[in-house]
Amino acid sequence: MNRVKAKRHVKIVCTLGPAGSSTEVVERMLKGGMNVARFNLSYGTFEEHSRLISEVRLLSEKLKLPTGILLDLPGMKRHVGDTKAIFGQDLDFARSQNADFIALSFISSARQVREVKALLKKMNADIPVIVKIEQAQALEESGAILEVCEGLMVARGDLALEISIEKVPLAQKQLIKEANRRGKPVITATQMLESMVQLATPTRAEAADVANAVLDGSDALMLSEETATGSYPVEATETMAKIALEAEAMLPYEEILRERSQDILPEVNDATARAACHIAHQVQARAIVSFTTGGTTALRVSKYRPQQLILAVTPSETVVRRLSLAWGVLPVRKPEPANLEEVFELAREAALETGITRRGDLIVITAGLPLAVPESTNLIKVHSA
Repeated sequence: MNRVKAKRHVKIVCTLGPAGSSTEVVERMLKGGMNVARFNLSYGTFEEHSRLISEVRLLSEKLKLPTGILLDLPGMKRHVGDTKAIFGQDLDFARSQNADFIALSFISSARQVREVKALLKKMNADIPVIVKIEQAQALEESGAILEVCEGLMVARGDLALEISIEKVPLAQKQLIKEANRRGKPVITATQMLESMVQLATPTRAEAADVANAVLDGSDALMLSEETATGSYPVEATETMAKIALEAEAMLPYEEILRERSQDILPEVNDATARAACHIAHQVQARAIVSFTTGGTTALRVSKYRPQQLILAVTPSETVVRRLSLAWGVLPVRKPEPANLEEVFELAREAALETGITRRGDLIVITAGLPLAVPESTNLIKVHSA
């Protein structure tokens, strides 16, 4: 595990294209900080994307660096007609590739998201949906859209054309705050390090933009042309990772935890996640270890933005990849524990293996009893690694 990558909470989404299609470059991007590989279906062929998706997964397994696959669907920018006509072919491809996320372009309402999800259900495809906010109507309906999707992307380029450029920074902050409150991942995108399409270093303004997106609360930051067609895809990835890590050091973790605790849900799962974060802060634990079947436990902990990294222990490879987008979550695949003692031993093992704790460090463990039952997180234990 890349130690710098393991310490970073904010995730990096890299768009793959001609510049980032060789095995060597993809491997260097993975080592440099890429957590999610984005494929823009507006360009290239299904065959080309399929080959590169396989390459990413092979390298991810070889390097033991969990990596999600996000397919960006062009939507109404390219097509007209009903939901099936607009998204059907691309959704079918996403299902065939076992995509970890799909991003929907030019969505304007929650109804459209529900229609896409109904189509996915008919296809027997369980794929989290990320909605790109790039229209004025979508911005107005962002609250309703957030209720029915699994995450947002702040697509600042097209959004600027819709609402005027001076309104984009505040819209970005609003969308991030809304997503944070609901505990749903939010990606900030477009022109973050655009000068690195041609130059080996970014401008100071771009560095500040990346840092501010981190301080705003982004779960992930996205590179587009920088890694798809630019001359320095590896350097752009590494630069993004370094800036994000520096910005994270300035996050007011205690204040964030206090603020998030005012917006609590009357649920045992949520209460357990919040309590785990408070305990970890008070005892200065090195990590929070969350046992999760479907990923929701880790996402609930992530919502409270603990300073500690969140080790999400799961037996599911699919869940491992899907948690690659969640703030502060380091997913680890382990077999399903048979009993409570095995829960504690696996937690200790995972914490030591990743290198983020040393023997004797305190960790906070969250799990559910009975074991392996989704949505049953009800246990917290302070344990020694």
